[in-house]
Amino acid sequence: MARDKERACRNCHLITRKNICPQCKTHTLSDKFDGICIILDPENSELAKKMNITVAGKYALRVR
Repeated sequence: MARDKERACRNCHLITRKNICPQCKTHTLSDKFDGICIILDPENSELAKKMNITVAGKYALRVR
């Protein structure tokens, strides 16, 4: 796998270029995802609350 291709974690939806999710430490990543949401302030974001996001970052809205 090329390290420069973005993939989304199937568990937490975090988008990363690594082979393992840095947030939940899983290897279940997919290159098939739709929509991107950048959360800067998860404590005050309604979308972050709906998506159960507690850490700022770049997230996929849907992962296949």
